[in-house]
Amino acid sequence: MRLIITGGRHLDDAALIRRALAVAHTIRPITVLIHGGNGALCITAEDWAREQRLHVVRYPANWRELGKRAEAIRNAFMLEDSRPDMLLALPGGNDTADLVTNACAARVPVIDAEGRPITPTELSNAERPDSLAASHITQQNKP
Repeated sequence: MRLIITGGRHLDDAALIRRALAVAHTIRPITVLIHGGNGALCITAEDWAREQRLHVVRYPANWRELGKRAEAIRNAFMLEDSRPDMLLALPGGNDTADLVTNACAARVPVIDAEGRPITPTELSNAERPDSLAASHITQQNKP
């Protein structure tokens, strides 16, 4: 299975990240881990994938050229280009919520850290981004 992992750039809870990956791997064995190359989340996820002897694909954002739009543009490209079978959504902000929304629209299954599915209905019935907190997707930005 080709899995995209997404979450906030300030997410640095290695235990949560590793546990969520293990849950996703139990649901359906991961063969390729796909991430955006940002911060502790991606470093931890990539370390976990290497320990499992999985392939890893990185999609770093082009901050220099695209500025503040870089993450959103990268996420849209990553979703289309990587052909994921599933998306694992961890706590994050607006860009994480947008990626989840776009994955649902593209009919890519989305799960949270506990392996619970996140459905388009849940997303459309709530206001963003605070509504996604119930699905454990959003987090407060750290100073």
